[in-house]
Amino acid sequence: MIKRPRIIGMAIFENFMTSAGCVSLDDRFDIVVDRGSALSVRQDQHLISLKMTASMVRQFAAFSLSIVILAAVPIAATAASRQASLNREKWIAVADHLIQTPPEDYPYDWGEATLFIGLLKAYERTHNVTYIDYVEKWAALYTTKSREELLELDASGSHRDESGEGAGPIPGDCNRWVPGVVMLSLFQQRNRQDYWRMVQMITDFIREGAERSPEGGLDHWTGSHEYWVDTLYMACPLLARFGKMENKPVYVDDAAQQFILHARHLQDEKTGLFNHMWDWQTGQLTPVLWGRGNGWVIMALADTMEMMDRNHASFPALQQIALHLARGLRVAQDRDGLWHTVLNDPTSYTECSASSMYVYGLLKLVRLRVLPPPYKKIALRGWAAINAHYVKDGVVTGVSGSTDPHPVDVYTKIEVGTQTWGTGAYLSAGSEVDRLR
Repeated sequence: MIKRPRIIGMAIFENFMTSAGCVSLDDRFDIVVDRGSALSVRQDQHLISLKMTASMVRQFAAFSLSIVILAAVPIAATAASRQASLNREKWIAVADHLIQTPPEDYPYDWGEATLFIGLLKAYERTHNVTYIDYVEKWAALYTTKSREELLELDASGSHRDESGEGAGPIPGDCNRWVPGVVMLSLFQQRNRQDYWRMVQMITDFIREGAERSPEGGLDHWTGSHEYWVDTLYMACPLLARFGKMENKPVYVDDAAQQFILHARHLQDEKTGLFNHMWDWQTGQLTPVLWGRGNGWVIMALADTMEMMDRNHASFPALQQIALHLARGLRVAQDRDGLWHTVLNDPTSYTECSASSMYVYGLLKLVRLRVLPPPYKKIALRGWAAINAHYVKDGVVTGVSGSTDPHPVDVYTKIEVGTQTWGTGAYLSAGSEVDRLR
């Protein structure tokens, strides 16, 4: 007889119940509790009881035991091959290759910040000081710059001119905020006040100077009147991390609220995926489920929720946003384990930076217990496919170029290659995979 209560592995339960023809489960069911002759399954926040006969209970016990025995046999071989299966050598090779480029070759912008965030995460896992030393050399180029210069507050360009292309630096561009995450990480490791000065300068502007909608949502740049999915990554992790460090809950509250407001207007109710842009002045929506755009969202969710207490008033709302998004990503995953640049268009090319971002976000949200464990398998399928298709000799390829909101056909024509943001996303993904060793 099975003792109670007992937490039962979800995969074992699903295999048994499906083979018995009793029920078909998906990843929304994450906890199963044995209650004698009944099994209870937690679906999100709801508990569902499944009645079982005594015979079924005995059969399930035998089934579970056989799985445990079979799993134990190859455990030594599995441990020996674990590092190779997680592609750790490839991941480290990418970081090593990156630092061969002179740091002064990289400008101060969002792509480079994403790159160095990933490299610092590789440092945290490997403790290779050459990685953080390299990032410091880059940071030193900008620590003496003025607020106006770094944030381009006096710029007069726009993201899209009459031809639909960008026209010079733009004022209050949120893409200039995310380097603050790099500076904050450097401050935590090296305790230099010039890094802290930059972090305060950027967070002060986000809180007090950045343009916002009437409901408080951050605009992508001053005068845009637009919510972009990208903005969530450029602003929210920095606000939340700074707020937690400085014991300023209003910063964490603001970061959380941005997800709620952006999801209200950008998250597709049917698929859970995010559209690219919404203009709050005209009501115009760019209805494209852009791959990397959804990557910005899930990475930002993971990094922001890491800074939040589970009893935070907005935590349940962000968890529901994450669950809805993750389900959409599960459906959109290609049979090879990758994701497409337009998520609901399987004829569009698969894209490396988006796929890497999903690996990072899914694994981290599972680790934070925001998402249920089955998403780890989905992420690791993606990680294996990324390494098989896009990583060779320390170089990450298959990354789409910079992407503004456009009609959907434009997204499929953007050229792919090697980009700073793709390499950074890959390094961040690998840092989460490395935690599984």
